[in-house]
Amino acid sequence: MLGKLLKANFRKDMSHMISFLLIVILSSSLMQLGLMLIMGYNSQFERKVEELNSPDIRVMVATYDEEERTSILDYISSLPEVDYYELVPTVSLQTDVVSDDVDPDSKNAMDNVSSVYSYVPFGEWGEMDTPQFVDLYDEPVDEPIYLSRLFNQEIFKGAYKPGDEMTLKINGRERVFTVAGFYESITFYELFFVDPVTLAELNSEDVYPVDQIVIKLADGVDINEEYNKICNEFDLRNIASGAITINEYKLLYTQMINIISVFLCAFAIIITLVVLVVIFFRITNSIEQNITNIGALKALGYTTHQIRTAHILEFVITAGLGFLVSTGIIYMIISPLEILLRTVAYMSWDHPFDPLAFIVTGLVIVGSSFLVALKSTSSIRSLDPVQALRFGLKSHSFRRNVVPLDTAGGPLVWLMALKSSFASRKQNILVFVVMGAIGLSLAIAVFVGYNIGLKPTNLDKLLNDNTTDISVTINADDPIYEVADLPYVKDVWWTDQFTAAYEGTNVYIDVSEDWNNVPEVNLLEGRLPKYDDEIVIGKKLSEARDVMIGDMIVLQTAEKSFEFTVTGFAQGTENYGLFVMMNEESAFHLGHTCYKNSLYINVEDSDPAKSAKVVESLEDAFGDRLLSYLDYCSVFANGEDPTITLARVICIVLIVISIAVIWLTMMLLIKTIIIKSQKELGIKKALGFTSNQLRTELSLSLMPSILLGISAGAVTGILNANNFMTLLLGAYGVSKSNMASDPWMYLSVIIIGAIVSYLMVYVLSRRIKKISAYSLITE
Repeated sequence: MLGKLLKANFRKDMSHMISFLLIVILSSSLMQLGLMLIMGYNSQFERKVEELNSPDIRVMVATYDEEERTSILDYISSLPEVDYYELVPTVSLQTDVVSDDVDPDSKNAMDNVSSVYSYVPFGEWGEMDTPQFVDLYDEPVDEPIYLSRLFNQEIFKGAYKPGDEMTLKINGRERVFTVAGFYESITFYELFFVDPVTLAELNSEDVYPVDQIVIKLADGVDINEEYNKICNEFDLRNIASGAITINEYKLLYTQMINIISVFLCAFAIIITLVVLVVIFFRITNSIEQNITNIGALKALGYTTHQIRTAHILEFVITAGLGFLVSTGIIYMIISPLEILLRTVAYMSWDHPFDPLAFIVTGLVIVGSSFLVALKSTSSIRSLDPVQALRFGLKSHSFRRNVVPLDTAGGPLVWLMALKSSFASRKQNILVFVVMGAIGLSLAIAVFVGYNIGLKPTNLDKLLNDNTTDISVTINADDPIYEVADLPYVKDVWWTDQFTAAYEGTNVYIDVSEDWNNVPEVNLLEGRLPKYDDEIVIGKKLSEARDVMIGDMIVLQTAEKSFEFTVTGFAQGTENYGLFVMMNEESAFHLGHTCYKNSLYINVEDSDPAKSAKVVESLEDAFGDRLLSYLDYCSVFANGEDPTITLARVICIVLIVISIAVIWLTMMLLIKTIIIKSQKELGIKKALGFTSNQLRTELSLSLMPSILLGISAGAVTGILNANNFMTLLLGAYGVSKSNMASDPWMYLSVIIIGAIVSYLMVYVLSRRIKKISAYSLITE
């Protein structure tokens, strides 16, 4: 009996179930894919670390003689926290990449044509972070070179494939290599592996004295504490060094994937909420529409449990089917998607079947569908067969006539729409919740699209303690005054960096002549330093060390230590928020002499055309003394930054999915309304109303709840968008997102959502044309 009842329900509700199925496929696809990405890539990173035996800390030190090298290695071996270490045999050489696509004389940092690259003899690597070679060229070559997938993607924009020729000018002499394959490595992704004989030929007197040391710590040792200890020790010894922990590498490889996953899961939750509201509305509405049928079924001997079970299984089976279909779709697209994601993840992912993501998504989608369906059918228990057969729970409505047509003034179609709107409470709740969810997602899309996709300088201001239009490095003692006189230059200032220790934490020091003269400083609280004993510290540093404005802190370098007063907190991703800002006079207290050849320039109106003119003037004025520049205005305008591209893609996806959800939900809702109101619509047509008038009435009747819902979602989304971005970017060092959240964003979401919804409702209500008074006559 239950099977027959279930078949009858499906046959009657087939079109509704198809719409519901599509929404479930959409929500479960996003949720399962998001969970697969965030768990898959993070676990893949951990597996790679274990497979490659990656180090906990990598240290790069400049060693100018064997005695200094021995001293450094003795210090590392003396640390009780160090399990073992290796000195990696690298040779660092000045290298220019020669390519038809790149001007070898370009000083543009985006071209990455000139740098000090490290070379390693092929076959001579240690036990830590042993490279895994992939995509090997299947023919022997004379001058093989192997580079990492990450380096090929990040530096060479994916230009090289196995078998391609690669011309490098090393120490002024050109050499043609053949790309023999790629490798994967966690920490050594920037190394070139070449033939040992070739490396012996390249190894000349012009070698940069950089040693690579990788360290494996004992179990239970805090990596960050050991990192700070080693860095501070080298600073106190006045040894030029840099260190990176495995945690920072994990951030490099997985952070962009984590951001994408959070967006997918968050949006999946929004759509799942829509799914649950649709279930509740559909079941309760079906019960109201079919009360007499339910009474008849009870009279024929069907139990309340059987009737409820049939309704519940109808949605649970559809939700389960949608979930399984979405799983199939995901595993069909995951391989090409994984190849695409290598551009932001920099590593391959095996993407096996993920049982945890499958189970969690299934429980959320199918389980929540079951619970809502169970709740929605509870009214069937109290339905008496005799009462049901006498046309329902209510034979008459005693509600007040809100808009009496005989006395109210105004256009008749508008009055009828308003009357219908007030008469449909459940319908209004459904539309309000759905449009609220859509308004929320559209608000996030507009916020991200504007602040990152359209105005990437807003993101730049968030991520950096000070922002600029052009950064330039000039080989001159004090070039700031020459640059200030160039056309279109609005502001120019210099900065210098060094490191110091604060209570065992290695911190970066940013120095400028006077930070009060720097136009764009990301100051969150307090004021900028005025005097030589004042500093501003990163907000993350203040949180880590519980420092308040007005506190005194001691900074220490190899030469000196000095006590400074904290006057404010700034924000930036430099050293993940562990940084200090001070004026030039303050740096003297720590024994640091500033180099003033790194300049930052703001151009008039931040105009890309004017910034290009400034770059031309710089090249003319300084010639070979201009070492490099980076024109942020042009980079942002051209969309060359991968973060900007990703933000634009996310916005487009959010908007497309939002429109799809509106369409599917309205498709289900409009059909239900038309079926429920067939007799009323037929009578209105008999009275002389046209199909267009009735379609307009239906569209207008939904507008109050559409506007209220999308307005609530838009306001909620824009007000909380900065909190959402703080959560996403917190690992980078962002303490408080403060990007633009202007009133026009609310209005644009409301206007766009309202117009799109109205047009969709009008289009979907075209079946009203098929209704006539004659077709509703029964004998």
